[in-house]
Amino acid sequence: MFRTTLSIVFIAGLLALSVSAAADEFTETLDAVAEAYAADDINAAAEDLAYATQLLQKMKGDAFTRLLPEPMDGWELEVDSETNAAMGMFGGGVTARGDYRNQSGESFSITMMADNPGFMSLAGMYSNPQLMASMGEVIRIKRQSFVVSESGEISGVVGGRTMIQASGNAPREAIIAHLENLDLNAINAR
Repeated sequence: MFRTTLSIVFIAGLLALSVSAAADEFTETLDAVAEAYAADDINAAAEDLAYATQLLQKMKGDAFTRLLPEPMDGWELEVDSETNAAMGMFGGGVTARGDYRNQSGESFSITMMADNPGFMSLAGMYSNPQLMASMGEVIRIKRQSFVVSESGEISGVVGGRTMIQASGNAPREAIIAHLENLDLNAINAR
């Protein structure tokens, strides 16, 4: 009885979501889940539900990518659209990567990773000032601590769940200027 009631509530929720949202691939997939479930085709429902989850992950990744800083004057940004998809192999989460270049041939990348279980085990190091100091020079960007390693990579954790890393052959000042344009509040709130 409980399982039947729970199933009916689940299907009703899916249907309400798909009716209220504009028709798109995600809502069409949810409709397919409901239809397969109603037809007692549990395998098809499970496959469609897994696909709907992948679509949501892509939407989260696209939204996260929009949080990369805009390129400053003289710089161009190329977004790596494959980075988020690749994170599924490493425990999930959401990733965005932007490659910045100028006409002088200087370049650097900013990578943001959030909600990755593997990364979360390292996040504690960035909340401990002594451990951060042992990893390299500690700098502040928008009241947030970042570490500059011996190789020049700049890394920090925002909100305890988002790792931000920047590295490349561009001058440190240019990289930091771009990092200063990150909306850390939006990154923390997502």
